[in-house]
Amino acid sequence: MSRTLLFRGLAARTRLVGSRMYSSHNKQGYYVDPDPQIGDYPNLPQKFAEDRSPYGKYWDRQMRRNFGEPIPEQDEILNMWAPTRYSSPGWKQVGKMWACTIALVGTVYYIIGKTRSETPYLRAYYPNGLKDELGGLPTRTLADSIEEASK
Repeated sequence: MSRTLLFRGLAARTRLVGSRMYSSHNKQGYYVDPDPQIGDYPNLPQKFAEDRSPYGKYWDRQMRRNFGEPIPEQDEILNMWAPTRYSSPGWKQVGKMWACTIALVGTVYYIIGKTRSETPYLRAYYPNGLKDELGGLPTRTLADSIEEASK
């Protein structure tokens, strides 16, 4: 019995307060403009429609809004047609991601270096470079070669 009286008392109080009840309940920490200069219109928290559940039962499912629900003052910024909000991770998370990436790449290079097979051939070794093989002279310059070719 006392629950019923308490509920009726709250319902009557809500009717008396009217739409100003929305601005007084800000449980999730959304920004509420302290001096909106909008008269009697409810000072609603700036909550993006994108943050609302897509599975809720809405009167307007596309805009995620119910019939008779007050529209925020910055509706063109907060509605579903606004650009998608992107929240970037903090610097700690970014640092962890970079550290993991560098560790992964280093691990892959280490494993490849340790498991790589030897080359199946011997590298060619020329004691005097390629001077004897190609018939070049170590003291010849580009100007000498051009002069000899023009003769």
